[in-house]
Amino acid sequence: SRTASVSQIIATMSISALRTESSTASKAVLSSGVDTLTSLSAALSTAAPYADISSAESAFVAAIGADVEKSNDVVDGLYTIVRDALVAAIGNIRILEKFIGLRVPQMEDGNNFGVTVQMMMAKLLKDKREQLEKSLSETSKYYSSRADAIDKFNHLSNTSKVETSSESTGKSTGGKDGDSNTTSSNTSCETKTSTASDKIDAHRVKALAALDAQMYCDLKFALEGMVDDYLIILDNFEKNMDKLEHPRGKAYGGYGSGGSSMVY
Repeated sequence: SRTASVSQIIATMSISALRTESSTASKAVLSSGVDTLTSLSAALSTAAPYADISSAESAFVAAIGADVEKSNDVVDGLYTIVRDALVAAIGNIRILEKFIGLRVPQMEDGNNFGVTVQMMMAKLLKDKREQLEKSLSETSKYYSSRADAIDKFNHLSNTSKVETSSESTGKSTGGKDGDSNTTSSNTSCETKTSTASDKIDAHRVKALAALDAQMYCDLKFALEGMVDDYLIILDNFEKNMDKLEHPRGKAYGGYGSGGSSMVY
């Protein structure tokens, strides 16, 4: 029908506005892409000073010393940088996925020609995003694993607290005031501190350092992989932007052309 209801017009205008908003957001992500990569590469070179895992392990063993409960400053710093970068990249990829989804042409009888490039790019974005989400999830387990490793050190003091309460009742007869009931209560608290050994287990120290070194490498590789993937995404968008934005050509009047999406 040529006559559209008010609700249909409002819905069409709303989607059109969202499509424009998505296009603006995606182009902002793409235009800042090189600066983002440059910043992340610089941050990585500063926050990841060790080229191999053995160097990291040796440095971490020395840093632990006699204080096994202190944090690993190198891993902590890299942890923050990488996870923040992963979250930002996942968000940016979602913006690009939305952009492509909202530029898919209107389906027509027979097929939906012209969307091959869009479909391939959508799959690339989905695959890369899921990899980043997996890295984000896996790295979140670091502090739990580290706490478990520290708990296994026998030289650390173990403090336990025991609180006991008792209550007794009695009855007295006679006396100036006659018979009476009496109740008394008592609470005591005992704190015990013990250690299984006075000596630090050197193998436990190495195990803790190895755990830190493994997370150091996992974080480093996650950020390096993210930078590479981000570059691939930027490159593919630059090469195929016209087909992503106008899969059936600019002359086509439906979705994905930049023209009207209304069908009469």
